Amino acid sequence: MSRRLILGLLLTTLLASGCNSGLGLDQPDCNDLELNTHFLAAQAVTTAKYTPCIDELRLGWDSVDWYARDGEAGIEFRGGTTPFLTVSVTETCDVSDARPARSGHPVGYPDIDRFEDTESVPIVIRITIIPLGEGPLTSAENIVEEFGREEIEDRRVIMTIDGDLEQDARSRVDRALANDHYVWIISNLDAEERTIEMRSNTTAVAGTGLSPEKAIDLIEDHVPDLFFRGSWYFTFEGGCITYDFDAKGIRAVTVAEDADDALGFYPAYQLRQFFRDGGFDMG
Repeated sequence: MSRRLILGLLLTTLLASGCNSGLGLDQPDCNDLELNTHFLAAQAVTTAKYTPCIDELRLGWDSVDWYARDGEAGIEFRGGTTPFLTVSVTETCDVSDARPARSGHPVGYPDIDRFEDTESVPIVIRITIIPLGEGPLTSAENIVEEFGREEIEDRRVIMTIDGDLEQDARSRVDRALANDHYVWIISNLDAEERTIEMRSNTTAVAGTGLSPEKAIDLIEDHVPDLFFRGSWYFTFEGGCITYDFDAKGIRAVTVAEDADDALGFYPAYQLRQFFRDGGFDMG
């Protein structure tokens, strides 16, 4: 019996029984073109030009489960016991609610179109300080020097001073709030007493006569938890690869970049051609 036929029979047997492996040799490695997982994925979605694969695992990807069934194959990534990313290939996908990605085609794949439908909490907390005079301006500079390197719930704090004293305070406040910044207003009295007035787009994070420390604590009590969720879609001839995200906490900061860097596209069409050339048709 030929090696190609043996591989084909093995593929058919595995697909019939299903496959669900943990981190190990059976993962769909982009750099290993002879893994059983590639054969299974290519047969699970016989129209798809590409199937998903892994270029490199990332720290914190504690378990990786691979699966294949008729019409779909994919990889589930977990941190601890919690799934945060599932990557799957299907024949079609619905991108009607998604937008074309700024990055357009993935690097090296001009035949793949990319769409995104995700939401997240900004990973940076921005505070605009608005002094109402020369004395308050000095106070604002001191606050930035002392607190400008703070972090709140794993999120970097960026403080900027709107020192345009020629413009009225209301216009400066409205501009900062429109950009979803927290606003710290410093009057002459605040400068003397080392306090601020805080405003934001939520009344829960506001107050007068607050110390900077108290204002930071108030933001920390009400800032939403970090998350990155939604989907990326990669559409191409005969198929679609979908990245479904549900990352929380510090993982939400890096999951998109990690997915971009660590995952790839396996040329399933080449594998099918290999079998056809040898007289074995995968479908």
